[in-house]
Amino acid sequence: MGSKGPASRGQKRAAKAKARQRRQQSAPVGSQHPTFPAGVLEDFAEWLVGREMGEHADRVVGLVRTTLTQIDRANPGFSVTSWTPNDAHFIVDTVERIEESDEENGAAAATNIVITLLEFLTFLDETDTWTGTDEDFAHCMEDLTDFIDNDPDVLDPEDIELPTVSEHDELAALSALPLIAGVAELVSRVGARGLPLSQVPELSSALEDNDHVHTDQRADIATLDFWAAAFAADVLESDGTDVVPGSAVDGFLSRSVENLRTVVTQHIRHQLSLSEVDISMALSNTFAVQTLLAAMTEDLPVDNADEDYDGLEGEDLRTAQLIDYRIRSLQEQGILVPEGDALSVPVPLRPAVHAGVSLAEPFGDYDPEGDL
Repeated sequence: MGSKGPASRGQKRAAKAKARQRRQQSAPVGSQHPTFPAGVLEDFAEWLVGREMGEHADRVVGLVRTTLTQIDRANPGFSVTSWTPNDAHFIVDTVERIEESDEENGAAAATNIVITLLEFLTFLDETDTWTGTDEDFAHCMEDLTDFIDNDPDVLDPEDIELPTVSEHDELAALSALPLIAGVAELVSRVGARGLPLSQVPELSSALEDNDHVHTDQRADIATLDFWAAAFAADVLESDGTDVVPGSAVDGFLSRSVENLRTVVTQHIRHQLSLSEVDISMALSNTFAVQTLLAAMTEDLPVDNADEDYDGLEGEDLRTAQLIDYRIRSLQEQGILVPEGDALSVPVPLRPAVHAGVSLAEPFGDYDPEGDL
């Protein structure tokens, strides 16, 4: 999706890696400090207000917290307010592996991580919270900035030009999705009078524990996603005791294009806005966002269905597997379809999918209390 070829990027990466190895031999080891000094993340959130990332401050802070925590675990002696060249090298090496794990979308996830870390370093500098040397600060900023400057372009929702779609074609495409059939089954199950939560064990369990993304049962995940889409689109409602028909149920049952589009939009938004679970899940969502956006352009993303993960292990392997699961899931849902050796979002579905991506992290501003 970028203009820079993999060969030239690889040569630059190799040269930079050798330079980092030389610097690393003489770089000091990080001193022992508390992982997060009291109030530093709260102050960071306040500092973000009014800046470009201010409207997404909670998510930026969450990603920084997750990233630095994992760096601390893997890089003993790491100090949040006093990074060393070794720390910067570790971060760049890590995001490079993330970038290389998926040729089409890896750069987007790596860039998101580095941008938020650069913002955090800027905060430490401007608020006099940085406790390291000026030389180390400059070194860290240079390494992370160099990574951004060498990355391919990342797509945003406003980069996409949506074609004109007839109401007839959009209705047919929306109605054919498994999601619509799944939500229709839930509406029928709830009925006109409603249904006690005690009679919906999978839903009551999810409301008590929102960590359902860790389950290994794909069917359960799909059902919970159907519930989430139905609630977010006001097709169904819950007062904590019963599930009842929502304000949009009549439009849904009469197959209103607007209502069906909203269900699909909320379904996309919900799936791609669960990144606070851990960094690997956040990365898989970022890959999916970039894949969906690219799948609505002329430069379609390649379908890497037969990609070989030999050589990957640990968190790198888990991230690759989550990426694969997310993309395959979108194919099973009918959101992504094969077009030769590439993937495309069907033209009639693009208004709904584009709206969902625009509401998803990191672009949207949604109410997490509206989901399971």
